[in-house]
Formats: sequence, structure tokens, C-alpha cells
Amino acid sequence: MKEIGKGWVEGSAQELLGMTDAETAYVETKVALTRAVRERRLALGLSQANMAKALGTSQSRFSFIEKGDPSVSIDLALRALFVTGMDVQGVAAVMAGTFRPKAPRRTARRKSLSASGCAPLHTV
Repeated sequence: MKEIGKGWVEGSAQELLGMTDAETAYVETKVALTRAVRERRLALGLSQANMAKALGTSQSRFSFIEKGDPSVSIDLALRALFVTGMDVQGVAAVMAGTFRPKAPRRTARRKSLSASGCAPLHTV
């Protein structure tokens, strides 16, 4: 961290929080995945309730995914992306920072997952 005067310092969040490279990579990965879940849902014109139903969870729990809440695992964010029809290459693009979702559709009504061409996730 670099002191820039009068008690102020300049540096990265990693330096400020004393995070390791692995911890920083984990946080950045989670942020990218959860941001992509929201962008993908909006681009498909789906509601949080539709997505939650497909994942077998509640709407409030799904909102935690989109917020990147610490209680939500990366696994659940990945499952949410797969439910929308995203494939492994799409997830890789999210991880590489090259994923660009389409602009959100402006519709009066939200679609269901089946109407958008996405199949609900069946868990075992």
C-alpha cells in the first residue's frame, strides 16, 4: 500500500483486506458468476420466482444468489446458469471475462423457463 498523504493510502482491496491470491481469485470468480446469473435472467426475461422454481429453491434464496451473498455457494450460481441453458463454454466465457449477455428484453410479462426454451433443473 502506498501512502498518498495526510493518513490516506492507496492500494487494492486484496492489500487492504490482507487476502491471498487464492482468496482474491475465489471472490472475483463468485462476483463474475453471480453477476452473470442476474444478467442472464434479465436477458431471458425471467423472474426470480421462475428461476427459483427451476432450481428448487425460494425466490428469496435466489435473490441471495444474485447479490453474491456469502451464504450462497459457487455451486448454486453455476446451477442457475446451467438452468438458463448456458453451457460449459458459456461459463468459461464468464470466467474469462468475455461473456456479454444480450440486452434485457422489455416485456410486459415475465416468461417461464419453459417458454424461454430453458428446461428446469432436476435434482437427485
